Amino acid sequence: MNYFFKFILASLLLSNLAFAQTDFGFLEEPRGKEFYTDMTLFREKDRWRLEAYFKIFNHKLSFLKQKDKYRASYEMHLIVFDSHNRQVTASSIEENYDVASYLETSSQSSFLINQLETRLLSGQYKLEFTLNDLNSTQRWSKKMDLQVPELIREKTTLSSVEFARSISDTLVNPKFEKNGKEVIPSVDRAFGDPDSKIHLYYEIYKNETEKEKYILEYQAQEIMSRKKVLNIQDTLEAEDKVHRIFKSWDIDKFPEGEYVFNLKLLSPDGKVLDSKEEKFYIRKSVLSLLKTDYQKAIEQLRYIASTEEMDKLKEAKEEERLQAWIDFWRSKDPTPQTMENELEEEYYRRIAYANANFGIFKREGWITDMGRIYIIYGHPDEVERHPFERETKPYQIWYYYQRNIQIIFVDQSGYGEYEIESIYERGFRKR
Repeated sequence: MNYFFKFILASLLLSNLAFAQTDFGFLEEPRGKEFYTDMTLFREKDRWRLEAYFKIFNHKLSFLKQKDKYRASYEMHLIVFDSHNRQVTASSIEENYDVASYLETSSQSSFLINQLETRLLSGQYKLEFTLNDLNSTQRWSKKMDLQVPELIREKTTLSSVEFARSISDTLVNPKFEKNGKEVIPSVDRAFGDPDSKIHLYYEIYKNETEKEKYILEYQAQEIMSRKKVLNIQDTLEAEDKVHRIFKSWDIDKFPEGEYVFNLKLLSPDGKVLDSKEEKFYIRKSVLSLLKTDYQKAIEQLRYIASTEEMDKLKEAKEEERLQAWIDFWRSKDPTPQTMENELEEEYYRRIAYANANFGIFKREGWITDMGRIYIIYGHPDEVERHPFERETKPYQIWYYYQRNIQIIFVDQSGYGEYEIESIYERGFRKR
């Protein structure tokens, strides 16, 4: 990497953590989310039971000292509107959340998971979640659309698919009980270390007049590479009117990426009775990469590590690698007194974002020109897109106003891979 990029990276990542905030239309930045939500629908008599899950990270809440612990207090409200914007129902919870140490109060890796419930008939709805921090009076809202399917008792159907962090025979919180087991939802549907498995729970509602044998087909395809990672069939004998399914797969089978999951319920002759399609994510930790591909882990440091630092890591013996890695990132921690290394977290968040948005033709996004610039500079303040200009190839201009930098990318091949054409800093062309 040339001196110009080294200089820019040092000034942006090491001396100034106030990154640009504007999102310009690729993916929503996860750091901007105050809370995550997910939903599943399970049939209950003549309507559907909506389970609305939410996940709040500790650092988003305000904690007060309470003798030997720290306490956050919050409310979560859910209001459901119909297609005419009329309120149909609502649900809410008010709860105290305790942690043992001050460091946990600002942790960006610790969180709480809870859920709300309500009942709905079939139809199109809008959901509005509101989180109130009762210690600080801060308030955040989020809106989502929900399509509740028709309830046809004469047809064998599926519930929604619930993605779960864990499924346990030990029931601690009755709120998460499913057929005697505790099913903790994976609200953001992101699986990675320390997860060892992907867990699913769903239900089959059987038409009593149909045969009791079915075929269940599971498929999962990584979106970027279009590689089908999962493709299996199970035979099921369903005697009960409601049949409850728990399913798990080892996470090692799934490379990092965004996936489309398909579940099909088929009759013995192959007729599709019902199906569900959902997305989930595999985001393995860097420590996992250290074990499986140490050289790649080092190469990913090219935008932040010096040649000497990378050589030192490369030369480390196998039994010394983990400690060498820890020492490297510890040397760059802007707040060593806290549990988190904000610089490390931001760096790998950018790599994950680049992989999700700038990968092309099986090349991971972090090694493309756009991915490289995104990792070094963060989100642009503005993007000009010129996909259909006459007599010119498609191009984009990224502006970083605070740094007085603009970068021009051109799609030279016409296949969507934008390469750097030129870089201007303070009006002077650097490349």
